[in-house]
Amino acid sequence: MTVDNPIILPNKLRDPFLFEEVIDIQEGIYRNSVIDLSKISFIEPYSMISLLLLGKNHIRSKGEKIKMINIPISIHQYFIRMDFLKTGIFEVSEKINKDMLLKRSPLSRRIIEITEIPNKERESIVVITDVISLFRKRASNILKYWISDRIIDYFVTVISELCQNIFEHSLDSGYLAMQTYSVGKENIFRLVISDSGIGIRRSFEENINVEYSSPAGLMEKAIFTPISSKREFGYGLCQVNEIVERLRGTLFIRSENASITALYHRKNKGAPFLFLKNNLSVFCGTQISISLGG
Repeated sequence: MTVDNPIILPNKLRDPFLFEEVIDIQEGIYRNSVIDLSKISFIEPYSMISLLLLGKNHIRSKGEKIKMINIPISIHQYFIRMDFLKTGIFEVSEKINKDMLLKRSPLSRRIIEITEIPNKERESIVVITDVISLFRKRASNILKYWISDRIIDYFVTVISELCQNIFEHSLDSGYLAMQTYSVGKENIFRLVISDSGIGIRRSFEENINVEYSSPAGLMEKAIFTPISSKREFGYGLCQVNEIVERLRGTLFIRSENASITALYHRKNKGAPFLFLKNNLSVFCGTQISISLGG
């Protein structure tokens, strides 16, 4: 490890779109195996889990952990609060005083800590059941600004569908995290469910009945049409997209080298603003972010 010349992580961990700049330098991170977080002032759930996946991919390819250095106190506190360091993906030698840890009181429970979703059905179902139970207990805090019985049921469906996709399609384990946080005067809710498996395009390779012009085009078809790589009819992503539309939220999906964003809080003559991107830097698996309020 070249600790004398670490890769300085850019302060681009505020949303899924900015995190692309981190993905663009992942090859340098893999070569160096040391990242300096001194420039990071804020990190949200999508970037946090994507960072975990980056570290996981490095272990797979090189058999060693990436070392994190110069972690700002506020970021270190957040990592501990969200159980980021419990995953054991990164090497972190820096310690933080116990008196400085963030409190885990009921008033601060606007989160679901990072939870690993196994890639085996039986184990995965147990974890998904536990996550849903915890979400129901904390929903009044997590969804304080949007709370209703219907919205809780909506997100139970979303969690179930997307986590099920991990063991059915990705051939890998994945992670879930959820949080409501404030940026200025705006309150943002974000649910992230991601994996570093085979990706959406490869999961459809054996389904000759699904035609598409590009990887992003396949994702567009998947969120607007009930298609599946495993069954004759599939409603997972399509159903999730319909729920996000009802809630006037934002759906972001990235898989391998493509992404799609559907903005339902801003519509164009009744249709969502859609942004399809191809030819991005390759990043293994499928990463999904669902947001309200931003």
